[in-house]
Amino acid sequence: MTVTVPDGINANGRQPVTVIQESALPNVNDETTSIPLAAVTAGEKIDCYYELGGITLNRTATTRSRQRACEKVAQEIKTGETIDGTISPIYDQQQLDDADAVINAAYRALPEGGTVFLFVAHGWDSEDAPTAATVGDLWRVKVQQVDKPFMDVEGADLTATVNLSGNLYRPDVTLTGS
Repeated sequence: MTVTVPDGINANGRQPVTVIQESALPNVNDETTSIPLAAVTAGEKIDCYYELGGITLNRTATTRSRQRACEKVAQEIKTGETIDGTISPIYDQQQLDDADAVINAAYRALPEGGTVFLFVAHGWDSEDAPTAATVGDLWRVKVQQVDKPFMDVEGADLTATVNLSGNLYRPDVTLTGS
């Protein structure tokens, strides 16, 4: 018997991340399955502003124990989830006041205290603009804190550490419009 093992998709250049300001998606909720393509194209694409591995997003289930009188064993019931993560974008503090400084695009898109959406299109070529055929995961996160750590590797780019928390994750969201 022959087993065919499919090749995987190389992640390099195939995980575009776009920051969308909360005001661009005012009606997103836990039942959202699509968002406007225009909201994604108007957002700030940030995957060229951090190193491979420079973003993490984690979901942790919130549960409670329940045991009905007829049950012999208690059950853990999911009641929600928490989201936490970090992004480490490059920046140049000396150009923060320059709205045209391309190096600070991701840094400016993630203001401390702000709530944003992250649209992550796993498998979509990062060099291609999103289209109505693009599918991605949508995360609503609050920027809890932005730190500017000292770099400890010779030749390293200056990066900020953006700490995120959230409460909404929508998988496999489609884009509508053209």
